[in-house]
Amino acid sequence: MKYFLLFVTALLIAFQKVTQDRYNAKCSSGAFFFSGMISFFAMCFFIVVNRNWTWSIELLLPALGFGLSYAAATVFVVMAIKCGSLAKTALIMSYSLLVPAFAGLIILHEQLGITMIVGLVLLVVSLWLTNYRKENGEQTKERVSLKWVIFLIIGFVGNGMCSTVQKLTPHFLGDDINQNLYMIMALGFSAVVLIAASFITRETDLKSTLRVGMPLALLCGVFNGGVNYLAIFLNRLIAASVMFPVLAAGEIILIFPYSLLVRKEKFTFAQWIGFIIGVLAVILLNL
Repeated sequence: MKYFLLFVTALLIAFQKVTQDRYNAKCSSGAFFFSGMISFFAMCFFIVVNRNWTWSIELLLPALGFGLSYAAATVFVVMAIKCGSLAKTALIMSYSLLVPAFAGLIILHEQLGITMIVGLVLLVVSLWLTNYRKENGEQTKERVSLKWVIFLIIGFVGNGMCSTVQKLTPHFLGDDINQNLYMIMALGFSAVVLIAASFITRETDLKSTLRVGMPLALLCGVFNGGVNYLAIFLNRLIAASVMFPVLAAGEIILIFPYSLLVRKEKFTFAQWIGFIIGVLAVILLNL
């Protein structure tokens, strides 16, 4: 049963990317507002499933940390997908597992194994292969948007910090910490920040964003809430060295058919090899 739930979690992660991509295909603005709606609906998911409403002040710190990280990850992944390859964005975002991995090395004093060293080497090779294509008999670097790189870096750090907060919170505050409640606080905080940012920057046409984005944000928010809820549950049943590599690799594998069949993205043989090496890198980096 636990491995079936792990597959469901990976599927929900892929569905999030698909709904974000569909929003970008239908609407050219409103990334902050759309991301704020996702946060709101993810918060509603946790309100529905939560059964323990015992509050303590120690929940504020992980709620703030997760909320800020979640806001950065959600909005900038949407913006990265808008101006770059969905498959490449999904692949590189899976590397955000490096953030909690290094947090474990530095803060929790976990050992650096040979598999992590090999994984880092494969990571470099994967990034090189996925960003090069052969044209007219010569190997030339594929044009990469600077905006895509910037958005990807911010989303990468935000997504990595979400996992880091979830990993370190029980270590510092105890295994009995009310994780569902601090997730409600974090997602509510994220929703307020993102919606406020949308009005401050005036980046959205409210009427069209609500019309187009509301159904997709509802789906994405439920998917995201499900991912986080299942991750909290499965953390007690499956070792992190199994769980996170499977989720990361599963996301890449599940998003590929959509990228090929719907987005009509074209990949060279070298890029295919790069994606496969990337999956191996993610697995090795978490063993």
